[in-house]
Amino acid sequence: MKILHTADIHIGCSTHGKDDAEPGMNSRWIDFEKCFKFMVDRALEEDIDLFLFCGDAYRDASPSPTEQRIFAQAIRPLLDKQIPIVMLVGNHDCPVSFGKASSINIFSELSSGVHLFEKPDVKDIDTKSGKIRIVGMPWANESRLFAREEFAKLPKEKIRDKMLEIYTGMIDIEATRIREESLPYPAILAMHAHVDGAEPTEGSEKRLIESRDIVVPLSQIARREFSYVALGHFHRHQDLNHGGEPPVVYSGSIERISFNELNQPKGFVLVEIDEKKRATYKHIQTPARNMVSIDIDTRFSDKPLETVEKKIQETDFKDAIVRVRIKCKAEQKKELDLGKVRERLKDASIVSEVRIESDEVKSDKSEIKLEYLAPERILETYIDSREALKPKKEALLKLAKLLEEGANT
Repeated sequence: MKILHTADIHIGCSTHGKDDAEPGMNSRWIDFEKCFKFMVDRALEEDIDLFLFCGDAYRDASPSPTEQRIFAQAIRPLLDKQIPIVMLVGNHDCPVSFGKASSINIFSELSSGVHLFEKPDVKDIDTKSGKIRIVGMPWANESRLFAREEFAKLPKEKIRDKMLEIYTGMIDIEATRIREESLPYPAILAMHAHVDGAEPTEGSEKRLIESRDIVVPLSQIARREFSYVALGHFHRHQDLNHGGEPPVVYSGSIERISFNELNQPKGFVLVEIDEKKRATYKHIQTPARNMVSIDIDTRFSDKPLETVEKKIQETDFKDAIVRVRIKCKAEQKKELDLGKVRERLKDASIVSEVRIESDEVKSDKSEIKLEYLAPERILETYIDSREALKPKKEALLKLAKLLEEGANT
């Protein structure tokens, strides 16, 4: 049996993008769509039995019609081939208010071939190679628990403890049931969750999970009753039970979102389960857009501009999203012609940032000259410079994006 495992597709992310007039979409939307279609084409080539998506379809829980169209068109070939699709609701798919439909609810309403997990559940699914059991654990949505009268007055930390108790309790019950039934076909535990020992991406992802996430102990899910544990939530591909049984795998995201991910291979996971219900897998990389950071220190150079130009000339950044960060002495700033620097970057897909940081001290702080900066990076830089705003960074960036999109519609 062959299964394609993916997560964190995040259609609608436009960071470091530009509006492309011909298709009428942000260039980053096109990048994400390209990787999505590449993944589905590979799924069809491999003649998979099941497409398993472990949460976070869009940038947020209110996707635009265009974002919804991109996702629907990408999975349509799977449904045309009658390949079952399993979808878990991730944290980015959850509506703010309890009772509202998730951003991916519509797919199960439109097709019986889509099996949606909006709450913890168990489903036996028929595939062309036989049955498979999915124990689905979507994002632990605290608002669902707050809506119950007996939990409404609990403090936030107690709510998280209760959610963890409910989730791990159900996993234990289902693992016991599989063992006692001597289940003749494989079972997969699919989750959108933070599992203990997982390595998040540096930056906003790491800050958010440290302040918000329920952390599931690895020992609770690395159970031999499951052939494979499929995870979503972290953008870095990783196996938390490497070499052991079962594999406990984050598929990782299919496209880069920020420069914190520039060195991460992006892709999805192809899983094969043999007649003994043992799983092996391989990570398949997508044609994700490269991100290149050119960091140059000219403080010890007699010819700072030549040093910068030489470094750029030696760097392969064709069709990549590029940032340039230059450290220099205060007296060297006048020699750095950033018009010439930008001219050397003409083969890049996007020039996200060209920044000069001098060692000139003003008010006990280094001067940073932002010569060229995308609007969202200007706001991000400002927020990073204000301690009081840092905890609200993600919310402020999201609100700014919504305001920008509203102004353009």
